[in-house]
Amino acid sequence: MRIAWVVVVLCLAGAVAACKDRSDAATPDPAAIKAQQDLMKRRDALLENRQRLENQRKLVVEQIQKAEAAGGDTKELTKQRDELTAQIDGQSAELGQMSDKLESLSTKLDSAAEIAGREDRLAQREGKVAAREATIGERERTLAAREEKLAQREKETCGTAPPMIIQAGKADGKYTKADVQPLLARARATMLKKGVLVPDLPGPAQGLEGESTRAMADGDWGKAYFAAAQLVAMVDAVKIDRAFIQTKMTRLSAQVKASKPDDATNQQLSSALSDVMQKYNDGNFAAANQRLNQLAGLLK
Repeated sequence: MRIAWVVVVLCLAGAVAACKDRSDAATPDPAAIKAQQDLMKRRDALLENRQRLENQRKLVVEQIQKAEAAGGDTKELTKQRDELTAQIDGQSAELGQMSDKLESLSTKLDSAAEIAGREDRLAQREGKVAAREATIGERERTLAAREEKLAQREKETCGTAPPMIIQAGKADGKYTKADVQPLLARARATMLKKGVLVPDLPGPAQGLEGESTRAMADGDWGKAYFAAAQLVAMVDAVKIDRAFIQTKMTRLSAQVKASKPDDATNQQLSSALSDVMQKYNDGNFAAANQRLNQLAGLLK
């Protein structure tokens, strides 16, 4: 787990360093920005000057037209018009060259901006990955702590079952209903308290209550007594622990598959099994057993 956290920290550090390097690399060149701004100022000045020259030429052209209409001399005016036209053409050529330079600079700056945007998106993605790694590391630590806790609880609860104690019989071997019925009542009460069903008992113990009851009906009080005493010992030995829940879940799952329940019942069974797994994973075996008993009731 410590290694996982080291990896997470390194990922975070790497992401920060990478973001810094990319940020420096993707920053637009200040010299290029200044050159673009200077060119735009010169272009605006040229445009303004060319507009002024065009206005002047327009006035000269109007004067030429008036002079020609009046039969006057237009030689000097024509010279002014030609000079203005030459200046306008020269400035138009200069504006064309300036536009090419501006377009080239804009392309470079746009590329830098695009790279910066792409790098920013990558940085955000890496940040999310680093955060996800940190979350995974935290989750692993939580799971490890839970597993350690469950292992300790299992160690405490899954010990060796106590040996079966068979009560010593009477010296004279004579038993009555008063000897048998309290034992059966005790076994039933203990099963109810623990939430133990008859199928939860070891195979030989599942028929002990019936055996004792039949012996009582036959008047065989000795046989009834020893069957009841064995049942009490078996029930007392049952522990509601991890192994018990695993065995019970396996048995009931097989019953669920074999019963082919309808959709409504199947939904209830699925919900019950999900709840059982949650309580089982939390180490709450008594609560898990109660839910399994409810599930068993649905299968009847």
